[in-house]
Amino acid sequence: MSGDLDRALTNVPKELLDEIVEYEEREHGRRTVSKNRKRKFPSNEDIVEAIKEVSGGTITRHNIDALYDAVKQYLEEKGFDTTALNESRFWRLVTNLTRRGHLKTNLE
Repeated sequence: MSGDLDRALTNVPKELLDEIVEYEEREHGRRTVSKNRKRKFPSNEDIVEAIKEVSGGTITRHNIDALYDAVKQYLEEKGFDTTALNESRFWRLVTNLTRRGHLKTNLE
C-alpha cells in the first residue's frame, strides 16, 4: 500500500503541489493571528521573573534606562500581552524587589 501512495504522489503535477503548500501557509498564518489575540496578561510573578532574568539580578546605571523596555520585550517574546504593563506598575515591582533584597543595585 505504501508503494501505491508513493507512485501516486510522484504523478502529482508540481504546480498543484505548490498551490497546496501556498494554501496551507495562508491558512496556518490565519490561525496563528487568532491565537495571538488571546494571549494572557503577565502576572506580577511573571514580571518579577522577567526582571530578574533580564537584569541578571543587579540593576546598574547602565541598564536602568532600558530595563522597562527590555522586560516588556522579553515578556512579549514569551507570548504575553503587555498592554496592561505600565511603567508605574513595573517600577513598583522593581522597588519592592530591591527593598526585600531580591535585586541588587549598583548605581555608582
